[in-house]
Amino acid sequence: MENNPALEQRIEIVERELNLLKAQLPKDYSRPWWQKISGVFENDPAFDEISALGQKIREQERLDAQL
Repeated sequence: MENNPALEQRIEIVERELNLLKAQLPKDYSRPWWQKISGVFENDPAFDEISALGQKIREQERLDAQL
């Protein structure tokens, strides 16, 4: 296999750009995002109210669909 300077230059550019992209990633990506936010609304009355209202809406939509 012969040396291809143009290909080697292109690979170097791709490697540099890949390193730049990797540097922009969050440093702590060891855990999925949903695990990081899990529980943030625990004991939050506003969230509890939103959940209850959403449940009420879904129940009404089920009843309306049966008619």
